[in-house]
Amino acid sequence: MESAVRAFLQFLLMAKAASGVEKHWLPDLEWETAENWVGKRIPELDSHVTFPLDMRHAAGIGRPNDLRLAGVDLARSGILALPRNGRLQLSEPAGGSPKKVSEWSKSGHLFWADPQNWKGSSIAAPHLEQVPCRQDDIVLPSGNKTFSVLLPAKSIEVRSVRTTDNRQPYSAWQWADMDWRREFEKGIFTVKYAGYSCEKCPCQDDPNGYYLEEICAIERPKCGFTPCEYPLWVEGHCCRYCGGRVSLTKRASLSMVRAAMDEALEEYAEKLAWHVRRTWNGLVEVLIKKRDDYSEIDILEATEDAKKALLSMKMEILTTEVTGAALQDNRLVVTLVPLLATPVILLLLLFLVFLYFGYSHRHILSGCSEMFSSIRDGVGVEKTQVRKPFGFARFENISEGNVQIASVADVDEPRANLDDGETGSADPPGGRFENPLYRSKRRGRKKDEEVLNMEAPLSLSTLKDNVGRQIEEVDVDVDEVV
Repeated sequence: MESAVRAFLQFLLMAKAASGVEKHWLPDLEWETAENWVGKRIPELDSHVTFPLDMRHAAGIGRPNDLRLAGVDLARSGILALPRNGRLQLSEPAGGSPKKVSEWSKSGHLFWADPQNWKGSSIAAPHLEQVPCRQDDIVLPSGNKTFSVLLPAKSIEVRSVRTTDNRQPYSAWQWADMDWRREFEKGIFTVKYAGYSCEKCPCQDDPNGYYLEEICAIERPKCGFTPCEYPLWVEGHCCRYCGGRVSLTKRASLSMVRAAMDEALEEYAEKLAWHVRRTWNGLVEVLIKKRDDYSEIDILEATEDAKKALLSMKMEILTTEVTGAALQDNRLVVTLVPLLATPVILLLLLFLVFLYFGYSHRHILSGCSEMFSSIRDGVGVEKTQVRKPFGFARFENISEGNVQIASVADVDEPRANLDDGETGSADPPGGRFENPLYRSKRRGRKKDEEVLNMEAPLSLSTLKDNVGRQIEEVDVDVDEVV
């Protein structure tokens, strides 16, 4: 009797597993949803609404009631869907009232190829199988909800598509006629119905990996640290996989393996997730993954229980794999240790080299101390060129320059004459000091000999030679002067 009940339950599980998986579209784009607004501030009366400039999807006002706003900053290419029988008013707020601002939190596109936008698959599934496969039934939001999606660049297949308010899926021709609707951004309508049912076919026909690369372009930046010692490579997964894997032959039935795993791993449902899939070469494998932080003990126990359950059903198992011990995220330490340890090692090697060539440790430490002091104080290397401690250049007043020193009385006399209104000579008493750089009448020179010819081209060497002849250097002994 017990065996008959067990067989009946197994039959029910197989029937459930054989049915297609429903995958639901998750993003909610309704105006009234608090999570769609920064700080959960839903726009109120006379609020100012701002949409991000890079918003590439639609936002919809669901309820057909009157809405009055102080202003709306629209995106460059996004859509604001208004209700059919509603009304939107824009008016200036009353004077003195504080400005209330509500900002839309979502930006960019909403991708069909983003696993975060779909619900219905296990977290243990690879990324390629977390988005709709050709064996899956797709459920989209109802007709009175806002829906916006960017379809994949490559054509893919699904089994059926329906909305949440309709139990029957669209027919193939009804779905094909939706390529003109605003919900699907302009481009090629790439989601099509599968022509036939194939249990042993892969998730999508993607021999060149274009669709997988589109998924990984979204998921790869989210991979982060790998918390296991020996991660697995799983087909269709964009990151390294930490968990357990049981591989079976091609003869294994996918539905029977799913039913067996649901029964054998039921006690681990709160801690673990599992997924049964067919590989690209036709084998069947069971993937087991931790729901929260990775733990090798739970993975090992669940993998052993799955193996025992499959062996009890006379199924041939090829391999079982686990990803080893849990690791801590020490990437910062691994980066800083070589950076800080390398200079220390170089200094130690340099110290040993100096000791090898006969320098004592005191000499080495003294040299290092002097070097450090020079760097700290900014003292440069002393100049090796020896120069004279002092140098003088002498200028003298000569009679030919017609220079006179006027007395104090003579200086006051012209001022008194000016006060009396008398006009004096244009030139003040005394003579003009003649600059010897331009003209000189010193002894030993010709009367009108010029030091510099201002009409001819002038060079630095000529200036130096001519001025040098006018300067007499005098060496002064500082000790004698003192």
